[in-house]
Amino acid sequence: MTAPPYRSRVRFLLERLSPHRTRIFLLFALICTGIVIHMYSPRYIGLFIDRAAAGAESSLLFVTALLFLTLTMSRQLLVIVVQSLTSDLHWKVTNRLRLDLTRACLRRELAFYHAHTPGELVERIDGDVGRLGNFLSAFLLKVIGNHLLIAGIVAAIFFLHPLLGWVGLLCSTAALLILHRMGSYGTATVKSYMAQSASLLGLLDETLSGREDIRALNGSSYAFSVYYRGLRRLYPVRKQTGKTLAVVLNTGDITLASVMAAMLLAMGLLSVHGSGLSLGTMFQVYYYMTLLLVPLRNIVGEMSDLQQAGASADRVRELLADADNADSKQSGRSFRWNGDDGIPVSFDNVSFGYDGTDPVLRGVSFHIPAGRSLGVVGKSGSGKTTVARLLFRMCDAQHGSVALGGTDVRTLDKDSLRAAIAYVPQHVELFEGTLRDNITLFDSGVSDQRVMEAIALLRLDDWLKAVPGGLDRLIERDGSNLSAGEAQLLAMARAFLRSPGLVILDEATSLLDSATERTIGNAINALTRSRTSIIIAHRVQAVENTDYVLLLRDGQAVEFGETALLARYPSSEYAKWRREAGAGDA
Repeated sequence: MTAPPYRSRVRFLLERLSPHRTRIFLLFALICTGIVIHMYSPRYIGLFIDRAAAGAESSLLFVTALLFLTLTMSRQLLVIVVQSLTSDLHWKVTNRLRLDLTRACLRRELAFYHAHTPGELVERIDGDVGRLGNFLSAFLLKVIGNHLLIAGIVAAIFFLHPLLGWVGLLCSTAALLILHRMGSYGTATVKSYMAQSASLLGLLDETLSGREDIRALNGSSYAFSVYYRGLRRLYPVRKQTGKTLAVVLNTGDITLASVMAAMLLAMGLLSVHGSGLSLGTMFQVYYYMTLLLVPLRNIVGEMSDLQQAGASADRVRELLADADNADSKQSGRSFRWNGDDGIPVSFDNVSFGYDGTDPVLRGVSFHIPAGRSLGVVGKSGSGKTTVARLLFRMCDAQHGSVALGGTDVRTLDKDSLRAAIAYVPQHVELFEGTLRDNITLFDSGVSDQRVMEAIALLRLDDWLKAVPGGLDRLIERDGSNLSAGEAQLLAMARAFLRSPGLVILDEATSLLDSATERTIGNAINALTRSRTSIIIAHRVQAVENTDYVLLLRDGQAVEFGETALLARYPSSEYAKWRREAGAGDA
């Protein structure tokens, strides 16, 4: 049986808070101390009034007032300490949650990124966690503290007058039940608004990312119209969210007014019937009534935060739960291989489609012995890059099996599997940092000597000398101060720093000029020597020296065999492809 949303959210928060038990116990003790002081200090107000009415000496009145002031200042100091500790706890918990969400997103399959835009994921990781953190930072101080304060106020009123205490208990209980009920009211609407808002942010992010193409192709009007339609879809949901919040806040105000009216009516009736209440006692009861409204009013104000936090908690839990389910299905034993040799690669009747229905690969089969090379060729959209993605498990085959070293990759742990593979893509991602950071991928354990050896093997010494700052040169966030060809060279250097058993070059030299490509040709041969290698390419020259060749057409393996042998026969599909491709693209 599924737990109610309120309970599941509380359990989620408690799980996140559990590593900080000591700090929470300290906060709880400080909050309780503050509540005790808060409850006890009004006693001196009533005492001051009764003593003043009885004509007590001014020195006694001064001491009474001083004690009240001391207790009030002590409580304020406790509030400052609690706020500081709570803020520190908030950042620790939310930063940990952001890391968990980022890790969960990075471990997902490719289909996940087809379903969620980068802007939407940023909103999940930062926006949802931020809203959840705003509530979490005040969870102890406001939620628990307010409930404890209400209990303490009702107990204090019981102590002064039992009948008024019962009235206060019934009113505060009814108010809390109503306010808690309103806390989950409309959460689905708020969640829908947040989901659509995140989707719109994702659209805006994509539009701004493609600003150069949009402006160059005069597509600004279309981009504006798409964004406008998104705003139009968002408007009614936002309007409904506003109505929901208005209902919550107005209900809260009516509830508070009803509590105050009931307490004043009870006190008035007792005064009329001669209950013996002194002026000081009546003022204390009134003071406690005003104090009772404070935590209730705080709870009303928290209803909006609670709804957003509830929706955010649901979205965060869904993302983490989906990632946990994906990891449980895709985790496996560590991949082990002989580091001196390459890794045998096999595809056995593999079929795969990104949407699960329309296949990109259909019944593809081939085998590469350890230490040999394979050229994968074919027209754009024939499924060449998908072959690489299946090998390092950015996605998994829906039919058939992909095996490394005779083991189905779906049974292997992703991290250990990818550690054995060096992948050099056509489009290289650069990160904000130094040139060294982008080559080592921020691995501080890689020495400059190893980096320079890789650069020397690539024959990039002269290029590095011409780079201002050398390895310490800062790379812009968008990589605009490096050319696409230079970025590919950096990706080559990344691969040289590893000791892989399988090297995959996916159009890895397509953005290099012919002279540079010839210059690093020997370096690529050194990288792939004694290792299994897969070279995905359009150009004939890139694959003519490979041991085997795989020709794909419309997702099917049209031909597979030894490259040199197939090239000899003019009637072979590979020979036809070579004639059609020539020295250019297929």
